[in-house]
Amino acid sequence: MEKVLQGNVMRRLCVGDFLKRTALNKPEKEAIVYNYDGEIKGRITYRELNQRANRLANALMGLGVEKDTRVAIISYNCIQYVIYIAALAKIGAWITPLNYALKGREIEPLINHSEPLICIVEDDLVDTIREIERNLPSIKHFVMINLNGRTALPEGWIDFDDLCSDKHSDEEPYVLINGDDVLSLMYTSGTEAMPKGVMNSHANWHTCVMNMALDFGNVLLPDDTSLGVVPLFHVAGHASLLTLFTMGSRMIMLHRPDPPVVMEVFKSGEITSANVAPTVMANLLNTPGGEALIQELFGSLRSVNLYGSPTTDAMMKKIMNLLPDASFSNYYGQSEVTPLGAMLKSADILRKMKESGERFGGAEAIGQSHTMVEMKVVDQNDEEVPPGTIGEMVVRSPAVMLGYYKEEEKTRQTFKNGWHHTGDLGIMDEERFYYFVDRKKDMIKSGAENVSSVEIEGWIADHPKVAEVVVVGISHPRWMEAVTAFVVPAQEKSLAEAEIVQHCKAGLAGYKVPKKVIIVNELPKLPSGKVLKRDLRVEYKDVYGE
Repeated sequence: MEKVLQGNVMRRLCVGDFLKRTALNKPEKEAIVYNYDGEIKGRITYRELNQRANRLANALMGLGVEKDTRVAIISYNCIQYVIYIAALAKIGAWITPLNYALKGREIEPLINHSEPLICIVEDDLVDTIREIERNLPSIKHFVMINLNGRTALPEGWIDFDDLCSDKHSDEEPYVLINGDDVLSLMYTSGTEAMPKGVMNSHANWHTCVMNMALDFGNVLLPDDTSLGVVPLFHVAGHASLLTLFTMGSRMIMLHRPDPPVVMEVFKSGEITSANVAPTVMANLLNTPGGEALIQELFGSLRSVNLYGSPTTDAMMKKIMNLLPDASFSNYYGQSEVTPLGAMLKSADILRKMKESGERFGGAEAIGQSHTMVEMKVVDQNDEEVPPGTIGEMVVRSPAVMLGYYKEEEKTRQTFKNGWHHTGDLGIMDEERFYYFVDRKKDMIKSGAENVSSVEIEGWIADHPKVAEVVVVGISHPRWMEAVTAFVVPAQEKSLAEAEIVQHCKAGLAGYKVPKKVIIVNELPKLPSGKVLKRDLRVEYKDVYGE
């Protein structure tokens, strides 16, 4: 090893070193248990995981992958995906994950924007890529992950498992890597025609993992078993996995987030740490014997991170009473901050949710900024506003992305005046606790009033017959935008529009009451659980006529 590389390896910030160190200290510790469609299809120790990652890294370099080369992947969760992430982290190539829910026409511009040399595809998704294969000039090699055992390897494609076999060296590959080198290129799920590519560096991800230890260290323990249900193309999926690498804990990874499989895994009692949507628990509470079922499913949890939907302080109090041994948190973050932001911890959840309802119109209480993040709320001139005032939340942190790939102007706009502008409206109270009001683009302009969709969602979610709700503004000939609620009824409940309208009139100002309440069976969502408000705006754009 040449002298410059020796010095680099001795003191660098390289995410690829996480797994190597854990494999040295805990070689026989089980890292991943893989659940494919309800059956355990694979188990891998830290030694085996590191060995296969080294083989893949060396094989990829043999195919022409170098530092800064993009390697794309389109797959559901699997052990091969984990190996891919670890391998690219070791050799300075860019992890470039794409959403498996996208259609070929949506994937094509992302691949041609990122220009990967290699594209790795799960067998169930091969047909999607073959439709556009001729339109992807940067890709020199296509690789298939064989999971279902039925899909034949297309002519000219490479089998992923062959790249991890003992044909290739399992020696640790050493490449000159520094903290500001890109590790991941992740495309946002935003509302623009072309999603932005977020460049997160090795130092960004080091900061994320260090922050997890600082802010969750008392509840996330090395002997934990977590539930790997968040898609690995998502920044939160990466955060969970890289934290796993550093802690040397264990994960039961699910191929897809199928609710029946998720419930069966919870019933096993093995899971001690998990992300759970409040709507899941709310639905269970509304079923006969729901309280006992919650205790049966989640009684083994020591750590519960809430995400994805609003809940009420009364509902939260009931859930916390049912699971007294669990530590709860509410997490706010962004891909652009890898994915840090703020966290509301168990000790403060009920009092801050109560304060939100009493003072801030039900804005979501998201807690104080993470240890590795500095946050404030500013006005349109980037001047900090007094406590209790709505403004844009801005942050500074070593977790802030390097920028948007090939988007220098958008990066400059986001980083103006030395702060990352989140695009999220929030409130800070006198204790520097933050409350999420809405995305700037999701604030509804109804007549002369600005209306927070989050406030209305929180109020409607308190109705006993509501399982899920989302509120958007839809073009209206008189009001500019009309407050429009989409509601999924709770299980076995009959729900009418008039019931929700009456509920809103009882607790909201007249201009906040939805002009329409549309009852639906389900809400359009990304695999990460995020509701696609833009899809609802498009589908129902003519609901108020011309």
